[in-house]
Amino acid sequence: MASLGSLPADQRAVVQLVLQQRRSYDEIAALLSIDRAGVRQRALDAFDSLGPGNSIPAEQRALLTDYLLGQLPERLADRVHDSIADSAAERAWLRVVASEVTPLTRDALPEIPGTGAGRRSSRAVAPPAAAAVAGGDAAAASRRGGAIVLGLAALVIVVVVVVLLVAGGGGKSKSPRLASASTSTSTTAATSTSTTSTTSTTSTTKAKVLGQVNLNSPNGNKTIKGIAQVISEGSTLGVLVVATHVPANTTHNAYAVWLYNSSSDAKLVGFVSTRVGSNGHLTTEGPLPSDASHYKEMLVTLETQQSPKSPGPVLLEGPLKIS
Repeated sequence: MASLGSLPADQRAVVQLVLQQRRSYDEIAALLSIDRAGVRQRALDAFDSLGPGNSIPAEQRALLTDYLLGQLPERLADRVHDSIADSAAERAWLRVVASEVTPLTRDALPEIPGTGAGRRSSRAVAPPAAAAVAGGDAAAASRRGGAIVLGLAALVIVVVVVVLLVAGGGGKSKSPRLASASTSTSTTAATSTSTTSTTSTTSTTKAKVLGQVNLNSPNGNKTIKGIAQVISEGSTLGVLVVATHVPANTTHNAYAVWLYNSSSDAKLVGFVSTRVGSNGHLTTEGPLPSDASHYKEMLVTLETQQSPKSPGPVLLEGPLKIS
C-alpha cells in the first residue's frame, strides 16, 4: 500500500482537486484539455495504490472510487451503496482508502454503510461490466495521454518546499533551482542565503492553498497549458508548477519561474532542475520569497544565462493573486 504523499503528482492532483476544490472529472478534463477518461484513470490508479490487496474486480473498484469521490449519478450511487452494504471486502477496502484521503476532504465523504444497512435502491446491483460502462470510459481510452500531468499535489498531508542554494566554485553562489515535484519527501530544506548552508527539518504542518495561477501561452498557443498553486506551510511560502506540452529544452538552456510586474521589477524564483524531454511535461516545486504578494504575474521562461537580470522568452504567464 502506498501513502498519499508517495503517489505520483498527477494522481495526487486529481484526488486533491476533487476532494478539496469540489471539481468533477469533467471540470478537471476541461481545465487542461484532456479527456475525462484520463482524469478518471488517475483517480482509479491512486485509490488502487492507497487501498489494501483485495479480490474485488477492477471494474467494481473503479465504481467504489467514483462513489467515494462523489462522481456517480444518484441512481448509480445508490446501487453502489447497496453493493458496499452487502460486501465486507468492499467496506474494508473503502475504509482504508477513506482514512488516507480524509485529510484532504473539504466536505464529508459519502457514507460507507455498515453490515445490513438499508438498501437505497430497489434494483439489483448492476453487474460489473454494465456498471463500468455506466461509470465512464474504460481504461483503454484513459491511457491515451496517460503520462500527461494534470495538476498540482497542493494539499497533501505534508507539502514539500525545497530550496537548493549551494555554493559554487570560487566563492560565488549559483542561481536558485526549483526541485522536481517527482522527488517528493516529507522533509523541508531551510536555507540561509547568507551562508548558503542548508539544514533539514521535518514538518507536519497542514498546508494551505493561498492562490492558483492558470498559466497560458502569451502567443495564444492553446496546446501549452499549466497550473501553479501557491502554498503556505506555517510561515513558509511555496509554489508547485505543472505544465503540459512544453517544448523540450537542452543542456544549453533551462526553464525558469519568475514573479513579474515589469522588466525592471521582476524576481527570479528559480530554475526548473529537471530537463523537459520529448513528453513535454514540466513539473517543479520550490519556495517563494516573502514579498511574493508584491508581484502581479507569474512567468515560466526559457533562459540561456545562469544569472539572468530580467526574464527571457516567456513560455507561460498568468495573473498572480495571493490571498
